Parts: sequence; structure tokens; C-alpha cells
Amino acid sequence: MTMQKSYKQFVESVTKWKVNNKIDEFFVARLRLTFYYSITAIVILGGSSIMLYNTILSNLSTSIFENIPDPDIAQVIVDRAQDILLNRFLTIDALLIFFIIILGFLLTYKTLEPIKLNMQKQKRFIADASHELRTPIAVVISGLEVNLNNKKLDLVSAKKTLENTLDEMREFSKLSNSLLDISKYGTTVQMEYELISIGELVRSIVEKNKNLAQVKEIKIETNLESLANIFGNKIDLGRVFYNILDNAIKYTEPNGTISISDKIVSHKYVLTISDTGYGISKEIIEKIFDPFFRGDASRNTDGAGLGLTLSKKIIENHKGTISIKSHENKGTNVIISLPISS
Repeated sequence: MTMQKSYKQFVESVTKWKVNNKIDEFFVARLRLTFYYSITAIVILGGSSIMLYNTILSNLSTSIFENIPDPDIAQVIVDRAQDILLNRFLTIDALLIFFIIILGFLLTYKTLEPIKLNMQKQKRFIADASHELRTPIAVVISGLEVNLNNKKLDLVSAKKTLENTLDEMREFSKLSNSLLDISKYGTTVQMEYELISIGELVRSIVEKNKNLAQVKEIKIETNLESLANIFGNKIDLGRVFYNILDNAIKYTEPNGTISISDKIVSHKYVLTISDTGYGISKEIIEKIFDPFFRGDASRNTDGAGLGLTLSKKIIENHKGTISIKSHENKGTNVIISLPISS
């Protein structure tokens, strides 16, 4: 009982010390893993060293006694050889243990660092999701409370309140669906794939967005000549192309131009969507695919900042890549590469 109590007090003291000094839990985990790894390696190394030491000493002693007639002299030589051999083994083992500890600490860093980064991303994602979900809920609750407390509320005002509430709930539904989609695309679940004429799919998305571009007097130039087919999910890829083109229209000023072209490079279909819009700064472009991230130019626009995150996950699920090159006030190029079906 005394040992258990002492151990409990020790654990509580260490925990309190970690909290007070804000010790990184992953650093503590690295030390713990390094300790276990080192102990295991030392036990194996120690056992091997003892066996090797005894074997060498036994063979050496036998050889000395066989070649030196005088037993006393032979014993002195054996004792001296034993001391030298023991010192050599201890020195070598000490050096090996030192390198084992260093190597263990480095290996635990390589092992735990990706986990640490993923946990940080998850925490940030949860915090951002909670913030985004809280906004429409707060708007709905405050609107309903204000109107319920309004004793002069008439039918027209009540209807307007219901319409506003419905709009907010639709936005809430879109956001929750996007969050579910991100979760879905983050798994290894196989989607329903089919052979797709990728050029035709892009043309159909462009056609659907022409009216929106005309409203802003934006010109869409297309140079789509590829007849390539890819194996993929038509709905998901259509969603990606729609999102990229919608962003291009959204962030291009009136009388601007959007250029869409494709080509085949190294057995891959490469689609480029370029615009003459606001452009993206270097600081922002590094975070452009992060969930809920919206650059300065997009803060006054609708959306939760999940479109590019979903697009990247969809393209990666199709074994492709998506990249963005941009210069502020000069425009943006979005490049999508997808493997062609043979």
C-alpha cells in the first residue's frame, strides 16, 4: 500500500509539473518511447555482449593454456586478457548505448511528428467547424427570440422571420453536408467510378456557368480539344470543375476574362483554368487548401471555405493533383492533372 501511495503521489507530482510548465505531451511521449526502445535494445545488446564475451574469453583461455606450459604464467596472461577484453566490451557497449538512445530519440520524432501534426489539424478543424456551425445557429436563435418577444409582431413580420430562418438553415445544411463530404473523402472508401469523357464533362460545366459569367460581363474563352477518357466519379469531378470555375467568376472583376484549356502530358489529362481576377498573395496561397480558410478577397463572399479542400481531396482520390499559381492583381491559374484511362 505504501508503494502504491508513493507511486500515485509521484505520478500526481509529475502531472502537476507538466501542467504548470506547459510541457509538450508529445515530447514526454518521445522520452517515454525512447526509454522503452533503449531498454529493449540494451537488454538485447547486453545479452549478446555477454555471450560473445564468454565465447571469446573461453576460446582465448583454451588457446593460452594449450600453448603455454607454465600454468601460473598462463593464468596471469588469461587474467590480463580478461581485463582488457572486459574494458573493450564495456567501452564499445557504452558507445553503442549512447548511439541507441540518440537514434531512438530521432526515430520517435519521425514516428510521432506526423501524428502530432494530424492532431493539430484535427483540433483546428474541430475549432473552425464549431465556429462556423455556431454562426447560423446563433443567427436563428437570436432572430426567433427577438420576434417572439415582440408583442406587436404581425403576420408579414412573422413570415419574414421564417424566411430568414429558412435561409440560415439551408446554409447550415450546406455546411454540415460539406463537413460530411470532407469526412467521406478522407477515408479509403471506394467511390463508384466509370469511364468519363473528361473534355465533355468540362464543356458541360462551362456551359452551365456561362449565364453567371455574362451577368458580370466576364468573357470565357475555351480551348478544349482533348478526347481523353478517365476512370472516375462524374458527379465528384463535375463538382470540382464547377467549384473552380465558380471561384474564377466570383473573384474576377467585370469585363475580365477566364481562359480554359486542356492538353495531354505524359499520359495525363491537364486542365488549366486561368482568370484575370484579384489574384492571391504568397502568404494566402500556402493555406488555400486548408479547411475553412478564406483569403482577404473572399471574406465578403458566401461559403465556409471548404470548396477547395473538398476539390483537393476529390482530385487526390482520383490519383491526380491540383495546384494553384497566382499573382496579386494579375490573376490566378488552377492546374488539374488526372491520369488517362488506357
